[in-house]
Amino acid sequence: MSSYVDCTKFGRDIFFLSGCTSFNTEKNITKVQPNQNAAASENSMMHHLQTFEEIAEQNGGNRAVGTAGGLASAQYILEQAKKAGLHAQMLPFENREKTVGQNIVIEIEGQSKDTAVIVGAHYDSVKMGPGINDNASGVAVLLALLQDYAKQKVKPKHTLYLAFWDSEEVGIAGSQAFVKSLSEKQLQGIQAYINVDMVGTKNPNIMIADGDHSSIAEMAAQFKANGLAQSDYQPILDSMSQLPKHPQDAALEERMRQYFKTNNIQIKDDVTTLTASDTLPFLGKVPVTSLILFNEQMKGDELEFAPCYHKACDTIDGVDVNSLNLALNVIQHLLSDLNK
Repeated sequence: MSSYVDCTKFGRDIFFLSGCTSFNTEKNITKVQPNQNAAASENSMMHHLQTFEEIAEQNGGNRAVGTAGGLASAQYILEQAKKAGLHAQMLPFENREKTVGQNIVIEIEGQSKDTAVIVGAHYDSVKMGPGINDNASGVAVLLALLQDYAKQKVKPKHTLYLAFWDSEEVGIAGSQAFVKSLSEKQLQGIQAYINVDMVGTKNPNIMIADGDHSSIAEMAAQFKANGLAQSDYQPILDSMSQLPKHPQDAALEERMRQYFKTNNIQIKDDVTTLTASDTLPFLGKVPVTSLILFNEQMKGDELEFAPCYHKACDTIDGVDVNSLNLALNVIQHLLSDLNK
């Protein structure tokens, strides 16, 4: 996840999530039970996290873009693709700091080469820590999907691309470079972009990226209830209302919402608008959704998305395997639904 929210600033560049207006410590979720039928076991995902933590420990405590830890993380992903018998494409780019990053894109051929679904997760960490929840957790889920699809004998309806983004923590640069490289025809063929970021959070609030911008009205009500002057919060609402959206965003949101309803899993009522991750460059260009598992903590005037966010203590000890299983199950369901 690219940045925390500083509630003392209301400028145009702020990254919006559930807002700075309230902090709910009550968890509006039920305990997630592991899916015993998942093709990739929880042990496999936890093994991936352990490996990424070891990579950080051996390389200065982080896996940031352009560092030895970042390059070793990329190599590990490539090795997993090779073991699964899948070809991985390396796509280099340069971020705003002139550091060269490497996106890794793995294609799982579908019945159609003209339509595609992309599932993405950034694999870089900040320089302050190993980035196990943020975002080795998302990478572990993608690697589980990789192992699952590599075993399937029937091609999916749409070609599936598993995208491992670099330099999300520095300017969301990897996914932006990828989107800029796509033609209009390629963009039109993308049925969905599904973002996977910070999905190992313990005791999370379960939220879905806001596909129809309905959270803007709720955020306005929260600001007002907390006694903020309209002149203070209106610039935030105006900026949010101007965020681009795709006509099919709301349909993706509803598909995900139906999964939770069918499985009797409670989600946080106020869905959110997410621009602080690799969803950003896709917004308005293709249908976008994201499962959000946060345990928000106020640190002074700053809102952290989860304990140890962007810190050296973001280790495997802070990851809940139940959250990983939930994320894997939801995305598997969504992919199955999109391929009907």
